[in-house]
Amino acid sequence: MACAESVESVAAILTDLSAVSGEDFQSECKTCPVFTKLRVQIQKGWPARKTSLEPDLQPYFPIRHELAVLNECIVRGTHRLLVPESLQKKLTDIAHESHQGIVRTKQCLRELYWWPKMDRHIETLIKNCATCRQNDKSAVTHDAPLQPIPLPAAAWEKVSVDIIGPFEIAPSDCRFAITLVDYFSKWPEVAFAPRADAGTVIQFLSVVFSREGNPKTLISDNGSQFISAEFADFLKSRGIQHLRSSVYYPRANGEVERFNRCVKDCLQTASIQGQPWKSFLRTYLMDYRATPHSTTGVSPSELLHGRRMRTKLRVIDMPVPQTERQTMCERVKDKQLKMKEYTDARRRAKSSNFQAGDKVRVRKPWKVKKGELKFSKPKTVVTRKGPNTYLLDDGRTWNASHLSALSGLNT
Repeated sequence: MACAESVESVAAILTDLSAVSGEDFQSECKTCPVFTKLRVQIQKGWPARKTSLEPDLQPYFPIRHELAVLNECIVRGTHRLLVPESLQKKLTDIAHESHQGIVRTKQCLRELYWWPKMDRHIETLIKNCATCRQNDKSAVTHDAPLQPIPLPAAAWEKVSVDIIGPFEIAPSDCRFAITLVDYFSKWPEVAFAPRADAGTVIQFLSVVFSREGNPKTLISDNGSQFISAEFADFLKSRGIQHLRSSVYYPRANGEVERFNRCVKDCLQTASIQGQPWKSFLRTYLMDYRATPHSTTGVSPSELLHGRRMRTKLRVIDMPVPQTERQTMCERVKDKQLKMKEYTDARRRAKSSNFQAGDKVRVRKPWKVKKGELKFSKPKTVVTRKGPNTYLLDDGRTWNASHLSALSGLNT
């Protein structure tokens, strides 16, 4: 096709690009081996089939009828210049100088230029841009798949402890609530406290363990009271293994976190009815322990103590069939599987596959100030601790849902 533009107009298009002059552009077009072949091909005409062309000319076959030679340059359509390979990166760098996103950088270049696989080239460059990788807009996280915890072999083998509070409207001796749940029976324990330090938690656990015995494993989050030397010595003296969940990931301690919601609802109801928190919570705990749990189908009292609690509802003692242990275990597995499928689908969870040495950025779980980055500076994966948990070089274990891979730096 004919083109009315002159060499001067081509140079004018390039005057704003300080890194590339019109003369440099034409010189690169003249010396480019592919462009030399392409100019000859345009002048003599195109074959009927793409396969009749040399491999380096085949990408131009679909747009062959749009190409024209303008001195040493090649134009697509009325004004878009084809860019020789030697200048493709330089022009992309210029278009991305202010670090616009992928879409806007493409739009900026498409207006003036074209080359084969141009979109892929731009995407690769921006994804590997060191500055953009540290910007929040390039960081992407995904919820990790739910990891149901298998039912322990017996009651009181594994327990979970947590702290609720501080409650702003509570009496001084009820500012915090320490909660504990047995993973097998779902039996809960709750105690109010004016403080939530290690000594207070130890006192609470000592009272509970004096009734039920020492568990084999205790799970907690990374609160200061749970990572203190005093707390570690207490558990060690009783031969209790301590497992801590990933930092800023309460779902990993889901058993007690779910019960915490029940406690909060109970206390809200007590406030609405104008009832004292302690006495109202005691009544609630009795009902909770006597009610068949939605997961096990058996009451916590029956699973922990081997008997059903007698409440005000039990007017006449009637024989109730015992739930077989195997049936209960199968029910729990089925419930956990259905919950995992539902939760993973709703959150669009994706499995993680970070390797030791990979570079990642951590999404800050706390509220950040306006203008502050929501993701941390690059950190290195040290090792994989669990299916979706990783130890980073900051010494902390993070769930994959907080991590964003640094593209271009990971293998």
